[in-house]
Amino acid sequence: MMRRTRIALTVAGVFAALGVGVWWGEHSGWPMLRQPIENAATRGAGVPVQLQGRVRTHLLWNPRLEVDTLQIASDPRFGAPHLLHANHVMLAWQWGDIWRWHRGGRLHLQALHAGDLDAQLMRMADGDANWQLGAKDEAAPKDPHADPMASMPRFGSLQVGQGQVLLKDQAQDIDLDIRVKGREGDAVSSATAGYDATIDGRYRTMPMKLKVHAGSTLPLLQDPEISPDAPWVPVRVEGTVAAARLLFDGQTAALLGTPRLQGQLEFQGRSLAEVGKPLGITLPQTPPFDLRGTLAHNAGVWRLQASRASIGSSRLAGDLSFHQRSTPSRLTGELTGSKLAFADLGPAVGGKGAAAVPAPPANNGRVLPQRDFDLPSLKVMDADVQVRIDELDFGTDAMAPLRQLQTRIHLDGGVLRLDDLQANASGGHFKGMTQLDANAQPAKWLAKMDISGVDIAGWMRGLRPDSATGKAPAPTATTALKKQREQARQGGEQAVQSYLTGTLSARLDVTGAGNSTGDILASLNGPMDLRLRDGTISHLATEAMGLDVAQALGVLVRGDHPLPLRCARLDLRARNGVVEPRLAVIDNQDSTVRITGSVNLRDESLALRLVTQPKDWSLLSLRTPITLNGSLGKPAIGIEGRRLAGRVLGAVALGVAAGPAAAVIPLMEQGQKNEADPCEAQASEAAPAAGATATPKKP
Repeated sequence: MMRRTRIALTVAGVFAALGVGVWWGEHSGWPMLRQPIENAATRGAGVPVQLQGRVRTHLLWNPRLEVDTLQIASDPRFGAPHLLHANHVMLAWQWGDIWRWHRGGRLHLQALHAGDLDAQLMRMADGDANWQLGAKDEAAPKDPHADPMASMPRFGSLQVGQGQVLLKDQAQDIDLDIRVKGREGDAVSSATAGYDATIDGRYRTMPMKLKVHAGSTLPLLQDPEISPDAPWVPVRVEGTVAAARLLFDGQTAALLGTPRLQGQLEFQGRSLAEVGKPLGITLPQTPPFDLRGTLAHNAGVWRLQASRASIGSSRLAGDLSFHQRSTPSRLTGELTGSKLAFADLGPAVGGKGAAAVPAPPANNGRVLPQRDFDLPSLKVMDADVQVRIDELDFGTDAMAPLRQLQTRIHLDGGVLRLDDLQANASGGHFKGMTQLDANAQPAKWLAKMDISGVDIAGWMRGLRPDSATGKAPAPTATTALKKQREQARQGGEQAVQSYLTGTLSARLDVTGAGNSTGDILASLNGPMDLRLRDGTISHLATEAMGLDVAQALGVLVRGDHPLPLRCARLDLRARNGVVEPRLAVIDNQDSTVRITGSVNLRDESLALRLVTQPKDWSLLSLRTPITLNGSLGKPAIGIEGRRLAGRVLGAVALGVAAGPAAAVIPLMEQGQKNEADPCEAQASEAAPAAGATATPKKP
């Protein structure tokens, strides 16, 4: 019995001594562990680690290290004096995190707080970085394009009183110098509390010069998975990024690594593409922009709620989210606005754009856009964005804007699709889709479009007589055009409000291939069917197409007036960039005009022939086919002189033989009535006869 008592007392004494020893160690900071900790840290990091000055270690409950000076060396091949030199350091961890790091996992630390800090972060072109501590797997593939912050230790909280963080990353072309200074305090009660930082250098191709002011403290790096409830700190960031000016006023829990922030944003610059490209965001080339709204970032997702985005003359808004951690990154959300000017997106579709500097004439007189698309940018990210725009402005008084434009933009693996595309114009509707596949060489494009019920004169304002003077269309133009059609159908005459009116319907199903708009049109394939009903056409234009001199003189004397238009149809087929009409006809009560020939979009040449068949009697007619040759940039209108010369010579000969009155007999034309609807004829019936097309002239 006495023996068991002595054993129990001995065991109790041992445990008591251990307890006292642990208590004393925790209370005193385990001074005897300084060298073992230094040696273990050196072995684990793979570079020398030094603890200088007063050292206190706590191993239980909340394990942490407090040291006057902590220095972690850098591998000599990086050319840095050290990786980290910090004074007044508190380093906290969890033993489970240390065990996982020892087993090859990523290093997670609960906190690193320092009064003074100097960090020299270097990464070479092959992807090796001096902050990659611990044993390295030499067989593992290196990715120089990886996020430079991805392999750094992750912190629940990293706070710096003052100091410098130098980041030089050759792989990503990043060279940033971050300098911090300030004083801790209560931001509410002390006007002097807060921290200032400057960020100067280059992020990829973007020069950066930013000033940061934070109240109370300046958190730089923080892992939200470790400290999801870290306090938010007021912060203001202003300066320049590339050629854009930035102002952010809000709050943050981390600025580097995985930012956590939210606040008001003001952003102005020369082009959205200059800002988006270095960030891995596909944005179009645009005129100068001014963006206002709120910006937030959390868990790898940036969210921009733009209350106003002025881009050139466009006025947009939206709610967009950029998922940075997705592979590839992904843009989602909604884009809205009162106006989108087509000229502001000109460079994105191969045009010059509203603010482009005129380029020297290098297109040999061509008018189709030849500027290459930025196809590589379509492979940088994916997107799913709903678009709703009140007005799409084409930038010309000759064409009315589209209204209520809606579409859904899909960008998936380099394939850009505009699905459910629809818009309204002059009482009608546009519906369809288009796609550009940047993976093909050259890029493949397709478009399907249905147009119904569009008032062509209301939409194509250039058809109005006053458009040549640059006058703005009158607000009552639509009413006047309706009145013109009604009076023409009833046989009344009035001044022409538009040379051509009617309800347009069309269907297009075309494909092409190329890296510019010009290349795609030069390889265009597919049918295009356009029809016009219930309209009018200028009487003078009708007679001019038929070279009916007597009728035209009569129209000039009493004034031009509209004729009822039975129908007009262009049934076109494109083959490898050459557009030919299978059926092209304009029919009114006076004449039927048929068009044959071709338009070559490869060299932009024209070879068209217009033949007019009159329906009425004319005393003096020089009717002969009209030709349209030349190029899109320099069209040349002519007549078939051989046929016209035959009629004139016949008139002269008859006048000499039978007297002047007889000379008009060859020039008289009786006309032929045709009750059938020529617009419903089969395409094969309207195919041009061999040799009927005009001979193209070189542009």
